Amino acid sequence: MRTVSTQMPLGAGALFLVTLIWAFSFGIIGTALKGIDPFFIGAVRLVTAGLCFLPFLKLGEISARLRGELMAIGAIQFGVMYVAYLSAYRFIEPWQVALFSVLTPLWVTVIDTALRRSFRIQFFLAALLSVAGAAVMRAKDTPQGDFILGFFLMQLANVAFAGGQIWFREWKFRNPQTSEKGVFALLYLGALILVILTGFVFGSFRSIPEASLKQWAVLIYLGIVASGLGFFLWNFGASRVSSGFLAASNNLVVPFGVLIAIFIDNSDPDWLSLVVGSTLIGGGLWIGRKRTVVR
Repeated sequence: MRTVSTQMPLGAGALFLVTLIWAFSFGIIGTALKGIDPFFIGAVRLVTAGLCFLPFLKLGEISARLRGELMAIGAIQFGVMYVAYLSAYRFIEPWQVALFSVLTPLWVTVIDTALRRSFRIQFFLAALLSVAGAAVMRAKDTPQGDFILGFFLMQLANVAFAGGQIWFREWKFRNPQTSEKGVFALLYLGALILVILTGFVFGSFRSIPEASLKQWAVLIYLGIVASGLGFFLWNFGASRVSSGFLAASNNLVVPFGVLIAIFIDNSDPDWLSLVVGSTLIGGGLWIGRKRTVVR
């Protein structure tokens, strides 16, 4: 077992920035893109994100085996996640999609622990505090739609996203000399292939859905900013912080999402639950702040 030094402030800053970007996504997808096929949304976002990083692609720096591994990581972290996550909007409300994502930190910790075969109570506690904090801030509405199926799809998305970020983190540890920017287009390519194949299996790509100019603008924004910049910065940050901090960071989007909803909708929130929940998530980040990554 060895320790790998991490650039903790840089990594944490990247995770916080992505959180702010993603906090807008739940409501945008559930409202502006309502009725558009989820496979089509995923494909457009991945194509746009991939094109953004295509100019930086440096295939000569890595072997064919490592290229295949990166595409596999992308297929799981972004491909499977998108298929499950975007499909969940068909069965549950946008706030439920956000709510069911609160278990991601636990999946991050479980997968990382299984990979290292080393139980660290510090990181499990960080993840549990993050989940508890997000749960405290849950919406109070009565669940609607196909609740069980929506929950299952979100857990599939959570596991895929958690496993992918841990896998990429390990890949970066094994290839510290390789710049993320020079290979990240391969992750989007792997994810795009999976989304397209899945879309054809379920008959989603028989025709291009009709979308308004506003919806296309939202799709391009999500592709460039939320998917392109967001996923890159998230994996960049994930490889520079401890697994405990990474796990807790997966739920930072909940308090930020609530605050943004308050601002946009001019609503009257439960301030007590917001403060308590944010405090618990902050406690998880503090506990998981370890500045070295143990492999």
